[in-house]
Amino acid sequence: MTPGREGPAAHDLRCHRGRLISVEGISGVGKTHLTGQLLERHTSDGFVVLEEFSQRHHTDDNDLGRDLLRILIAAANGDPFLRSGHPGTETLLLLAIKTFDYENGSATALAQGRTVIEGRSVHSTAVYQSLIVHPDDQSAYQHAQLILDLAARWRPLPDLTILITDDMTAAIRRAETRDGIRYTEQQWQLHRRADALFGRLAADDPQRLTVLDRRRLTNDQLIDQMADHIAAASPRCLAETVNRTTAPARCSQDCQPQHAER
Repeated sequence: MTPGREGPAAHDLRCHRGRLISVEGISGVGKTHLTGQLLERHTSDGFVVLEEFSQRHHTDDNDLGRDLLRILIAAANGDPFLRSGHPGTETLLLLAIKTFDYENGSATALAQGRTVIEGRSVHSTAVYQSLIVHPDDQSAYQHAQLILDLAARWRPLPDLTILITDDMTAAIRRAETRDGIRYTEQQWQLHRRADALFGRLAADDPQRLTVLDRRRLTNDQLIDQMADHIAAASPRCLAETVNRTTAPARCSQDCQPQHAER
């Protein structure tokens, strides 16, 4: 078992609250497009959607998360990976944004039993920030695990992460067209490494991360499978999720654990 992961007993604990879902993958795989189609087909499900970074910084909402994001974008001076030369600070600010999103946009909806979908979550921060710091993949993998552990001390990890994959070249070309930019060879390589690291994290934690490959599924099949996986996801106890190194899990008074059906 990977150090810091919940043990088997923790996986048997479920709480009465809404599901926290994230949709992840490298740029251009269609996360926003597919999520939008999912919402169109399931309007009656009452999903709460948190926009990902690429949409959020264009909004005029006055909130701390947006302001922190704009500071990062300004400091990065146009770098698509938000690199300003201070990766430790950047990582903590990105985690602060995702923690704020949870406290400000998710916690109340989850307590009401609603399903919250994050457009990118802490896995993206862990993957890209670890690759920026480490040129070798093994060190980056270990660093990504540490970032996830740190994030989980301050906010829950998603109950389910849907990892969308696609042909690398097709995905990056799609992102370049969408954003009106051309990635450098070094930036292409960072995306290639991110694609591999996302896959490694998914293989480590298949109960949390589900992979859907656009090369093997039609658009309708993708939407149907996203909906099915979300419906089948079981919320973890928030108290246990926020601190993954604490066992056994303890729930707050409004979150009573029950044994999952076997």
